Amino acid sequence: MRQYLILIASLLFFMAATELSAQSFNPTDLSGVNVNELSEEQIRQADREIKDRGLSLSEFQQLAVAQGASQAQVSQLVSRIRSVRASGNGSESVISDSQEVRTMETVDVQPYREIEESGRSASQRVFGMSLFDQVSVSFEPSLNVPTPIDYTLGAGDEIVIDIWGAAEQTYRLSVSAEGNIRIPNLGPIYVNGLQMNDAENRILNRLTDIYSGLSPNNPEEGNTYAQVTLGSVRSIKVTIIGEVRQPGTYSISSLSTAFNALYASGGPDRDGTFRNIQIIRNNEVVETLDIYDFLVSGDQESNIRLRDQDVIKIDPYMNRVQLTGETKRVGFFELKDDETLEDLLNFAAGFTDEAYTRRLTLEGNTPTMRRVSSIFYPEEADRKLQNGDRVSVGQIIDRFENRVQIEGAVFRPGTYEYTSGLSLYDLIDQADGLREFAFLQRGTIERLNENREPEILSFSVERVMNDPASHDILLQPDDVVQISSLFDLQEEYSISVRGAVNSSGTFQFRDGIKLSDAIFKADGFRDNAAAYRVDVARRITDGGEVKGIRTAETFRFDVDETLSFEEENGDFELMPFDQIYVRTKPNYQTQQTVTIEGEVEFPGTYVLDSRNMRMSDLVEMAGGLSEFAYPTGASLERRLRDDIDEELEFLDEEERSDDLARRSNTSVGIRLAEALQNPDSDQDLILEQGDVISIPKELMTVRIEGEVLNPTSVRYDDSRSFRSYLDAAGGVTDNAQRGRAYIVYSNGEVDRSKRFLFFRNNPSVEPGATIVIPREPEQRELTVQERISITATLASTAATIALMIDRLSN
Repeated sequence: MRQYLILIASLLFFMAATELSAQSFNPTDLSGVNVNELSEEQIRQADREIKDRGLSLSEFQQLAVAQGASQAQVSQLVSRIRSVRASGNGSESVISDSQEVRTMETVDVQPYREIEESGRSASQRVFGMSLFDQVSVSFEPSLNVPTPIDYTLGAGDEIVIDIWGAAEQTYRLSVSAEGNIRIPNLGPIYVNGLQMNDAENRILNRLTDIYSGLSPNNPEEGNTYAQVTLGSVRSIKVTIIGEVRQPGTYSISSLSTAFNALYASGGPDRDGTFRNIQIIRNNEVVETLDIYDFLVSGDQESNIRLRDQDVIKIDPYMNRVQLTGETKRVGFFELKDDETLEDLLNFAAGFTDEAYTRRLTLEGNTPTMRRVSSIFYPEEADRKLQNGDRVSVGQIIDRFENRVQIEGAVFRPGTYEYTSGLSLYDLIDQADGLREFAFLQRGTIERLNENREPEILSFSVERVMNDPASHDILLQPDDVVQISSLFDLQEEYSISVRGAVNSSGTFQFRDGIKLSDAIFKADGFRDNAAAYRVDVARRITDGGEVKGIRTAETFRFDVDETLSFEEENGDFELMPFDQIYVRTKPNYQTQQTVTIEGEVEFPGTYVLDSRNMRMSDLVEMAGGLSEFAYPTGASLERRLRDDIDEELEFLDEEERSDDLARRSNTSVGIRLAEALQNPDSDQDLILEQGDVISIPKELMTVRIEGEVLNPTSVRYDDSRSFRSYLDAAGGVTDNAQRGRAYIVYSNGEVDRSKRFLFFRNNPSVEPGATIVIPREPEQRELTVQERISITATLASTAATIALMIDRLSN
C-alpha cells in the first residue's frame, strides 16, 4: 500500500513539473500559450532567445506568424518584450549614433526633450530650455523675403537677372562649384563669397557689354534696366558641438540663423550655457549668442545668419542660481560674472502680487557645507550671486493689519478699514445703521487676543445706539461685529397644503394668513377635490391636554369652489405649521381603458365602465368572437404596477433577472373559452387599466427553440409526443439541459418537464405552443496557475499520507 501511495505522489509531482516546464516555450511556437499569463521572467527568457538567434523583433514577428502563430498573440508578446526592455534597460536611442548629417526636416528631438524634462517641477527647470521644447516654435527661416543685401553668395545659389526696357530678358543662373555664373555671350562672372549688393554691381557692369542701353551707374541716362535677385538658395552644413542635446553636423538652408540650427539640435542640454554660445567661422569666434537677450527683451542682434562650415560651440554653464517662491518665473537661471540679484529678478519677470519682498532668503555653499543668509530688498539689490546659490522669496502673511467686519442686521454688512479710535457706534454708522428687524437686546464682538485665541464680547445694541457716550466700545483690528435679526432667533414658520389641489407643497407662513389664502397659494382645487371636506391639522403647543394622548388638533371645513366659507364658519385663520388636507371625492375615477385585439367583431380600445368589468364583458362589448377565433389560444398582457416595480428594486442581483428588470408588462395565463362559457367564474378575470387581450386565429403549428440543432416551427399533430417534436427540430445539442425543458402555451401559461425516480413526465403539446430547451450553464476552465496549485496540493497530500502510513507500519 505504501509503495502505491509513493508512486501516486511521484506521478503528481511529475505532472506539476510538466505543467511548469510547458511554460518554458519556444517563442516562435505560440500554439496553446496564453501570452497574458506569462511571467516577466518568461518574457525575459523569450527575449534572450530571440537575441541569441540574431533576430530583430520585426523579423521574429514575421517568423512566428509564418509558423502558424496568430497575429494577435505575436503582437501581445512583442508588446510585452518591449515593455520589459524599456523597464530594464532604459529608453532606447531615438536617433542612431551613426547618423552624422541631419536635416531640419528629418530630425525629431522631441523625444529627447520629453525624457529630459518629464517629471521636473517648475522650480527644477532651467530657464530658457522650454524655448526649444515648444513644438509650435521652430525658428524655420522664411524663404519669401526680399533678397538680403548682406547675403553672401556661394556654390548652389540661384541668381535671377531681369532685364526690361529696350530689351527684355530673364536669366536664371546657378553659381557653379568654382563660384562662377555664366551668361550667354559673356564669359564667366565670379561671384563666390560676394555679398548680394557687390555681386549685383559686378554682374550689371558685365551686362553693359551686350546691352548698350544699360547704364548701372546712371539709370536715368539709359533705356534698358536690370535687376539682380536671389532665387533658390543653397544648403549649408553647420556643426554643433559641446553641451547640446543632439550634437552633430546639420544640413540647413543658407538663410538660416543660429537659432534655426540650435532648434534643430534641441538646444543646450541641462549642463549647457545659454549665455555664452560661440559661433566660430574660419577658426575665429565671430559672434557670441546670449539666448536671454531674446527671452527677456526680444533682442536678436546676435542671432546672425550662418555660413557653410560654421561651428556652434556650447560650453558648460559657469554660474547657475536657483530661484524659488513668489516670483513670476522660477527655476535655474544662468548669471554672468557682473550680474546681480536685480538681474536675476529681471529674468524672473519680478515678484508675484503675494511676494514678501522685504527680506529674501539666500542659501549658498561654503568649501565644507551650506550657509543661509538674508538679503534685504531693495537695499541689497546689487548683491552678486555665486554658482549654486538658491534664492527663496516668501509669501506675505494671510492676515489684515487694519480690518474690521460687521455682519447681520445692518444695511451694509461687510469689511471696513480700521483706524485708530474706531468705535462700535462709528462702525454701525459707517454701515448705514441698523435694519428695522435688528435684535436690539444683544450683539457680539468676536476678538482675537494676544495669542490669537478668539474671545466673545457681548453688548446691548439698544444701549450703544441710544447712549454711545456711556456704552460705546473701542474696536481692535480683526474684530468681527455680529448683530442678529429677529428672524435669525426664531424657527422659520411654514404651512403645508396637500391633497386635491393643483400645486401642493409647503409655503412660508405670514401673520393673518387664512385657509382660503393657503388654498389660493396652492392654485385652487382640482376637479376631483371634495371641497366640502377640508381638514386642518394643528400642533398642540399649550400643554393643556394630557401628555402622550393627543398630538394634534383637527378642524374640518366646507369650502366652495369660490374659496368662501359657509356663513356660520367664517374664514379660518391659520397658525404656524398648520397642515391642510383637501380630500378627494368618493368614487371619483378617471377613464380607464383596455384593449382587445384579433378575432373579434370590433377590435380596439374600450373604457372600463365598472370596477368589476370582466373578460367576457369586454368580448361582448367588442361584438363577440369572429368565426375564425381560437379562444383557447387567447392571451392577456398586463402592465406591471408601480408598487411591483418598487418591490423589484429591493431584490438582490441574483434574485432579479435582467429581463425582469427591463420589463414593464407581464403575461397572464388565461382560459378565455372557459370564461365565455361560465361568465363571472374564477376563470373570467376582472380587467385592469391597460390590459391587452389578444385572440388569435386557429393555431396549427408548434415552435421549438433553444438548444436544438434546427430551431423551427412544425405542424401540430395531436398524435405526436413531446419528444417527437424535439426530433423534428433535429434533436437537442450537446449543451442542452434536457431535464429543464419547458413549454409556453399560446394563452401565456407555462409548464415544464418533471422527473420522478427514473420516469420523466413531459408536458402536453397544444397548437401555438413554444417548446424551449435551456442551455447548460457555462463552466469556467481552470487557468494554468490554478491547475498547478491543485496538482501540487494533491501531491503534497498524497506524500503526507504515504509518510504517515509508512511510520504507522513501522
